[in-house]
Amino acid sequence: MKNRMGRLLAAVALMVGTTLAVLGASAAPAMAYGHNGSLDVWQIGLSANCNNPSVCGNELGGFWGWVVFTQDPATGETDADAELTGCGHMVRAGGPGLAGAGHFSVEGEWAIAPGSAGPQTFFLTGGTMTFTGHGTPTTVPLTNDDGSLTTPQNPFDTGIPAVPGHYSTAEILGFTAPGVAYQIQVAFKPAH
Repeated sequence: MKNRMGRLLAAVALMVGTTLAVLGASAAPAMAYGHNGSLDVWQIGLSANCNNPSVCGNELGGFWGWVVFTQDPATGETDADAELTGCGHMVRAGGPGLAGAGHFSVEGEWAIAPGSAGPQTFFLTGGTMTFTGHGTPTTVPLTNDDGSLTTPQNPFDTGIPAVPGHYSTAEILGFTAPGVAYQIQVAFKPAH
């Protein structure tokens, strides 16, 4: 249960970072997401909060963010861009747990396959994550839960469904509990 929540939080952070990087790299307003309608675009809003030590242990707090997945239907080329902010809370004064806020930017490539969010789950297949917050911003390659490099042969399951809709705590985690609130909103705009 904690592993799934940790994976979802890591995925959200990764996806949010990717979104900001793509926006910053956009050369002109006309080349914004969707490239004048020539790309398939999925926009995802995320909110993950856990303030219940019996469910989340020492990993209290939350992550909030925005993710964009784009795909060129003519070439199949994909791009993931995400921005995420997180805030940790200690269980009690002096610990355990982390305190403070941080920001994550993610850029990468992706695929849709059966995974933790069902038969159509977003997987990251490569990219980078930039951490900003305490100290100097740091950019690292995307990795999986076991520390292995994220590649097309070793993709990262984001826990984010590729099917448009609203997903609540019960649908994401399979249960509800006091102090636990997860929300994912997925919107899709096909190329035209």
